[in-house]
Amino acid sequence: MKPKTLSTEVIWTTEVDRSILRKFFHNNSISKRYLTSVQIKKVLKNKQWENKTGINLRIYEPKTSLEKILYSRRSRRKINGKKITINEISKLLQFSVGITDKENGYFAYPSPGALYPCTLFLSLDLPGFNNVLYRYNPYQHKLEEYCYDSGQVAGNSIIDDELRKFPIKIFFTSDFQLLEDKYGELSYRLLNQEIGHIAQNLLLYAESLGINATCIGGFYEYEFQKKVPEYDLLYVMVVG
Repeated sequence: MKPKTLSTEVIWTTEVDRSILRKFFHNNSISKRYLTSVQIKKVLKNKQWENKTGINLRIYEPKTSLEKILYSRRSRRKINGKKITINEISKLLQFSVGITDKENGYFAYPSPGALYPCTLFLSLDLPGFNNVLYRYNPYQHKLEEYCYDSGQVAGNSIIDDELRKFPIKIFFTSDFQLLEDKYGELSYRLLNQEIGHIAQNLLLYAESLGINATCIGGFYEYEFQKKVPEYDLLYVMVVG
């Protein structure tokens, strides 16, 4: 009689889900309306700097257009009232987060492994754009009508009442899958670095257009996920 052999079928896997640590950190560091693990406290003292001997560098006055934009950039938390057109929104997205090298598929910002896992959603409280939450498609440079958003529910994620009044709200999201397959536990850090690159591009280009903008860390993710449950929300920017 032929002896029985062990089946080659895998009964279980010993490989750890590499997203566990990221999910734990993310889920325990989000703000909730009535209960939060994030305790925001008043800073009691300024940053202390221990001076050491070194090389004193020359301080320049800004002369080039880029230098002037970098020099004048501020987080402005009030709407400046300037009329914003679809053409300005198009430029803001194209030059800040769009594809700038079609031959190689490179974007306007650096990304880990050139994977570009961040996805932007936009809520536009402007004539002709009400009640729709848009997803930016950089591959076709297109605002996709992602879902109906009556009452701009997604915007309720912003904690600050004044910042919710801005006409353009940009939500930085990711599903992490692209990064985690390659970078595992390092993905959370890398994604936040990518989002920082994108945010700075948007801030600088908004400055060049004469439009106020500021980034927001205070938001309720679960309010945004009422409309977009498939993505994690990591950052918010308002423009106007």
